[in-house]
Amino acid sequence: MEQLVKVSPGEELRLIGTLEPLLEKFQRLHLPGSYADDHNAFVNLIRECMGRKQTLSVSDYEDWLFQESQNEQNFANIISYLRLVTAIQICFEVEKFCHVIPELDPLCPEAWCREEVIPMCAEGDEVHLVALTDVLHVPLQIVIVDISPTEEPNTHIIYESPEALPLVPCVTLLYRPGHYDIIYK
Repeated sequence: MEQLVKVSPGEELRLIGTLEPLLEKFQRLHLPGSYADDHNAFVNLIRECMGRKQTLSVSDYEDWLFQESQNEQNFANIISYLRLVTAIQICFEVEKFCHVIPELDPLCPEAWCREEVIPMCAEGDEVHLVALTDVLHVPLQIVIVDISPTEEPNTHIIYESPEALPLVPCVTLLYRPGHYDIIYK
């Protein structure tokens, strides 16, 4: 969300638009969750960001966003929604993911998603990030830090913005074995 301060309102609207076809897909699956409530929480936050960005300085916007992030219920709904979006993508593109997820049954991907994607206690993995960026089209890179004796950390691009899209800031995650953190640039 913090990256939204760097993009045009058109990018924010594009992000919201990428989510429109998902309700119909969700309804065709047998996944748990409250799609509409979580979708509305996500879209409302983006719209609120758009409005605040118009009236606040960058530092005031960042302060406001930090305060918003302290609303645990609202952010739990947003995380829940992004998990549903990820599950929907995996289910509808099962052929793409079944070769990297051995436990994924191509005939019933919903079962795997109910166990490995949707629960808040389920750990996110690179395959989840790939599925989510396939939907959102948000550039994402992972910087991997481990105990390897290298001068430069290993950087893995998950998704790059196609040249047809406007320049969108890249989200960067720092991966340490077993954990991801956001890197703010």
